[in-house]
Amino acid sequence: MKMKRTTPIIRYAIVLAISLLPIDLRGQVSIDELHLPAEMCAGSELTASFGKERTHTVVVGQQQATLGHSEQIFLPDGVDCNGSCSYRSPVTFTAFADTATITSVENIKYVRLNIEHSYMGDVYINITCPNGQKADLMRFAGTGASSCDWTIPAASRGWSPGTNVSEDTYFGAARDQENTNDPCNPNAPGNQPGVGWNYCWSNNTTSGYSYASGDGVIYRSGHAHQGRLDSSNVAAMTNFYRPDQNFTSLVGCPLNGTWYIEVVDGYSVDNGYIFEWELALDASLIPTECYPIFYGLEGGSTTRIDDSTFRIESPAAVTHDSAVVYDIRVVTSCGDTLDTTATIVYHPNLESSRADSICQGEELLVGTERLTETGRYDLDLSTRYGCDSTVHVDLTVFPTYNEEFEDSVCLNVPYTFDGNVYTEPGDYTLRYTTVHGCDSLRTLHLGISSINLKAVIQAVPLVVDEEHSTIRLKDISRNHVGSRWLIDGMTYENQPSLTIDYPADYDSMPISLEAVSREGCYDTATVVARYDRTRVFVPNAFTPTMGSNETWRPVVKDVVEMEVWIYNRQGVLVTHWEGLEGEWDGGDWPTGAYVYTIHYRTRVRPEWLQVKTGTVTMIK
Repeated sequence: MKMKRTTPIIRYAIVLAISLLPIDLRGQVSIDELHLPAEMCAGSELTASFGKERTHTVVVGQQQATLGHSEQIFLPDGVDCNGSCSYRSPVTFTAFADTATITSVENIKYVRLNIEHSYMGDVYINITCPNGQKADLMRFAGTGASSCDWTIPAASRGWSPGTNVSEDTYFGAARDQENTNDPCNPNAPGNQPGVGWNYCWSNNTTSGYSYASGDGVIYRSGHAHQGRLDSSNVAAMTNFYRPDQNFTSLVGCPLNGTWYIEVVDGYSVDNGYIFEWELALDASLIPTECYPIFYGLEGGSTTRIDDSTFRIESPAAVTHDSAVVYDIRVVTSCGDTLDTTATIVYHPNLESSRADSICQGEELLVGTERLTETGRYDLDLSTRYGCDSTVHVDLTVFPTYNEEFEDSVCLNVPYTFDGNVYTEPGDYTLRYTTVHGCDSLRTLHLGISSINLKAVIQAVPLVVDEEHSTIRLKDISRNHVGSRWLIDGMTYENQPSLTIDYPADYDSMPISLEAVSREGCYDTATVVARYDRTRVFVPNAFTPTMGSNETWRPVVKDVVEMEVWIYNRQGVLVTHWEGLEGEWDGGDWPTGAYVYTIHYRTRVRPEWLQVKTGTVTMIK
């Protein structure tokens, strides 16, 4: 069996109420349906007929003992949305004799309910007659609860033993979902209606309803397929279910008066919708029979063909929409007169001319015609009301333009095309609109000249000092035919190699080389030569106790980072510091020679860790 879904939200029993007033037919003649068209074209006609069949234009009802009404009603599940756990939907009969009562279950033809609800075992349904006598149509399965399930009598809980369908079988094509955050709002996501199906209950054996006798309680097996309960077919009288509590409990009920139906959701999971309900009593109990003796249809150009058939002719031509009101009358043998009206709007047949233009490759849709060429067209069409229409179209087709351009540019040199700047090779498409509003294209296919040109400098060394101030330069560019050196304001044309002396007063000096290709494209390379003024002086002795030269430390220039270790001759670490400000005062160590190791980085070459070692003599 499909398991019930669980939810932490507390939900409430809800009893359905349908609020529309029913139509009281009272067993008399009535106009049940009217099939006159709301719109017609000028110059047309139709035949209107009166009769009981739905094929007639005016459907006249007789001797009906059925009351009902329809309205889409949300059946919420989760909270009491109307301030009460009990809602009842009434219909009121007045056509029977004042003392007429239900004398047999055959007097009740059926009770019909159009409903959708997932998990039919949640639902309890009953009917109450005017004097308060009741009959259960379907019992509550009795498993689970809600805050309003106390409204369901104890005797109406629990299905009878037997081969039952699963209580989670659906009524109709239900939507098995709901919005627990907004349970009272039918427009909230998840609360939309499914599709309601008809379900009829009856003990009336004279009508031959299937399922209505024997083991036909609605929740018996064999009554469901693919998770849905079989719907009732009112016209074919099939799948009419036996009520759970026999209609004998309604014997003695007055026929006239107000009857109620209740639908209670007794389990706090799943909502649903009720769309309509109907109570059908035996029409033979109605004391007076009335029948039509006269039919009338008047208005516009109307001609009577026979007693119940009329011809309606529309005007031959109208210049604008014109409304004509028709009076409809039925006179009965009981002296009743039924009057109503119907309005038909007559639409003109049209003729018009128009001038249009489109762009090449487009089409103009006129009715169902697709026009693509310049010319004059005379088209026979229909208006949106189906009336004849003639349209004269003068169509002009304007051209579109698709232009392509090819060019090349040196690498990294901007290229301007239609106001746009490009520096990379590729295909660039620009859209523009002609004076006639047609989209056109201009496409640039841009290539790069001398894409392999590369200026490269070989410079040895790039860091000079006082003793080594000469730099040897070499042009090792690729795919070039000429070059030019740019050094300290001087220019040297087409020299593959060059030697220069670094100016002693410069800390750094850029050296540039421009390489030129056969196509005239340029590429530039630049290196920066630097002058190393670093000095690291390490004293070889100091005298901590003699009044001068009492501490030892390296004296440095242009050093940005330094770390010092001092060891005795046995390799024991004597002292260690990081930074440029550290020093050694000898401490308690004895006179003698000590070994130092210095790690340092210079301002000119911070990436190069340099090492200096030696000995220092301490004299006390």
